[in-house]
Amino acid sequence: MAAAQKVENGLNRTRASVGQGSNPVLANSLALSSPSTQYMLDEILAADGNFGALTTFRPRVPWDHVTLNHFRAAASQRLNDPLSAYTHQRTAYDAFLRMLIDLPRWLTGTLYVLSKDLILISRQADERLVSEGRRPTLVEEATRSVNQGFSLCLTDREPQLAESRKWGTYRMANLLFALYLRQHAYKLCTSMIRAIRTAELPPLEHFAIADHLTFRYYRGMLAFRAENYAAARDDFAFALRHCHRDARRNKTLILMYLVPLMMAEGRMPDERALRAYPRVWALYGDFVRAAVAGNVGLFDRLMQEREHDLAAVGTVLAVEHVRKVAMRQLFYKVYLIDGRPSRIAFERFRTGLAVAGLSLETIHVEALLADMVHAGYIKGYLAHDHGLVVLSKQDPFPSFATLAAAAAASPNAGAVTTPAPSSRN
Repeated sequence: MAAAQKVENGLNRTRASVGQGSNPVLANSLALSSPSTQYMLDEILAADGNFGALTTFRPRVPWDHVTLNHFRAAASQRLNDPLSAYTHQRTAYDAFLRMLIDLPRWLTGTLYVLSKDLILISRQADERLVSEGRRPTLVEEATRSVNQGFSLCLTDREPQLAESRKWGTYRMANLLFALYLRQHAYKLCTSMIRAIRTAELPPLEHFAIADHLTFRYYRGMLAFRAENYAAARDDFAFALRHCHRDARRNKTLILMYLVPLMMAEGRMPDERALRAYPRVWALYGDFVRAAVAGNVGLFDRLMQEREHDLAAVGTVLAVEHVRKVAMRQLFYKVYLIDGRPSRIAFERFRTGLAVAGLSLETIHVEALLADMVHAGYIKGYLAHDHGLVVLSKQDPFPSFATLAAAAAASPNAGAVTTPAPSSRN
């Protein structure tokens, strides 16, 4: 009887917070790991020694279905039964969604908390299924449920925008982004972005900065994987600028993708600044040095040695683009060593490549030079019959900043194929 009263007290707290329209109190009371939930479980155990009161208690109002199943999920989690915990959390979530159809904006915070817990429990439940030799299906099932919550925000028709659930759209989208990317469901990410773009939402910059920058990060990830590096760079740069100064883990995640994009544009990060992020420095620091020095041979060896590490974060192709920067730096050094002449023999560049550890036939060197000219790294033309590069009298090795300006003026500026701004020559 005492335990039943404790359950009743828990239900009353939820009912009261709903009546008062208090999202922080409600969200906290319905979070699995919150102190209030854990205290509730402790009280029930102290009274009865088990969680039987949660099983026998019968709901009296719609909100009781959410609260009771939330407590049952938390109890199952404490008993190390993630499959039962998932079943109860899913029941609580579905009951909440049925009510949310007619409920206002302030409950989107609670929706987010319930969604995060559903995802967490589904992962734990799938791990248990795998350990038992069964097929894991619950994360996918939970993803479909969270997508329903996202849709209830996106398609809300509340005429008063200030009260609309649309303000929860990007927070829910960010949860789905994380799920879809983990499942390699890139088409679903694209479909979600398309749905957001066509919906009548307030401008993205009007949403909470945390939701805004997280959305930009995930959108940048999607663009990065599609090799739309210009769009990815812009989104990652925004996320980094607005990331909390103490959020070092988040900054590390952003820099893992932003650094190779900036390097490919000739903008080499400051070594001291990059060392502040050990994982980023360990992966890219030697590439930075090789590119700046024009040491193409070292760059190629690094690509072979670290291919597995780069593949693990998905940046192999992006780092390969940096090779052109290293090649440009090497050819520029040959130009300087030879006294900035207007003509340079192919053999001089071949010698420079040999010093860097690349032994190539002249015909291959000529092909590399043709690629440099085509990409805009070298201004001039190749005199094949004479074995010479005839350089432009004005700015034969354009700075990366110059190349960026030209790329921005191009009709195809969105597809980055040439480097962009840099203060380095």
